[in-house]
Amino acid sequence: MESVLLSLPAFLIYSFIIIYPMVSVFYMSFFKWNGIPSSSMEFTGLRNYIAFFMDNRFYTALRNIGIFILSGFLLILPVAFFLATVIQSKLRGKRFLRTSYFFPQVISRTAIALMWYFLLYPEGGPVASLFHMIGLNTVDVNFLGSKIWAIYAITVINAWTYAGFNMLIFSAGLTSIPEEIYEAAVVDGVNPLQKLVYITVPMMKSSFQLFVINCVIGSITTFEMVYATTGGGPGSASEVFGTLLYKNAFTYNNYGYSNAIGSFLIIASFGATLILNFIFSKRDRD
Repeated sequence: MESVLLSLPAFLIYSFIIIYPMVSVFYMSFFKWNGIPSSSMEFTGLRNYIAFFMDNRFYTALRNIGIFILSGFLLILPVAFFLATVIQSKLRGKRFLRTSYFFPQVISRTAIALMWYFLLYPEGGPVASLFHMIGLNTVDVNFLGSKIWAIYAITVINAWTYAGFNMLIFSAGLTSIPEEIYEAAVVDGVNPLQKLVYITVPMMKSSFQLFVINCVIGSITTFEMVYATTGGGPGSASEVFGTLLYKNAFTYNNYGYSNAIGSFLIIASFGATLILNFIFSKRDRD
């Protein structure tokens, strides 16, 4: 009984901050409501969910989330792993490098997005001016204003932002590998590539698993970077679920529909976590 009483305050705080808002999101997703407290709420059942899944922007957002996840494996993973090997080496000045690589993590995501928006500004921006100086006047640097390249430009910005954080995850994994294993491998004549493939990567399995979960969940719930750079545009080319939720709630005052999107995000994130943990645990047992 004493243990229950001791944990009760923490449970009440957790319920108020996490559980109650989640339950409210699911509850309000079944209503049509404009967000004004004095206005009535009309029960619509699953109509908001049906409209969301039939919206073409749902499939655009789903495709863009897939691009974010793929960019995590193609950009963030190799860069973060390489940076981790650099700061774990005997290179002089690695403390400065570690701080430099991690620096984007202490900056607001909105500030980073606005910084890159200024860098890529097509008229007088630093990148456009640089291209002009070297004679590449015909190159269109308006990547964030392109329906084709906007989402890819955002993924590059995202990779620059999160490479340092994932560097620390891989760095912790590298630190946990006993040095004696590498020394024994050298005695046996193992080359650097074999050390990487047969020693480093297998013994960093937990670090890679954590990266995968963070990459998938972070991609599903991404919002700030997209909204601050393109707002989901041009058109709806770079829409993600977060921007769709925000616009429907605060631009169109369609709170019931936006809560349906929020409910989908909660279920998708939770489901992805369960599936990934099940896959990882099954591989561990095998």
